[in-house]
Amino acid sequence: QGRALTLDMGRATLEIFDETQAETIDQIEAGRRISGQVRFALQVPDLQAAVERLLAQGATLVHPPVVTPWGDYNVRLQDPDGLQVTLFQVKGNQ
Repeated sequence: QGRALTLDMGRATLEIFDETQAETIDQIEAGRRISGQVRFALQVPDLQAAVERLLAQGATLVHPPVVTPWGDYNVRLQDPDGLQVTLFQVKGNQ
């Protein structure tokens, strides 16, 4: 619903959102506007295994996994310092 710039960097993307787009993504992934100014989104080959590893290292679950409108599986976590991280597994890789 807002504006975003997505830069494909090979094995990663850099996404820069305006406030409206940040609100949209937060609604999809967490059900409300919750992330701060910076949030990382990382693609993982096995979402459940990655979540378990991060939780074991002190991360907290912000919102359980969701299927996004574009079909990926996303989960939102927060590290012990308060930084929010989205892990996502691309549709078809589950």
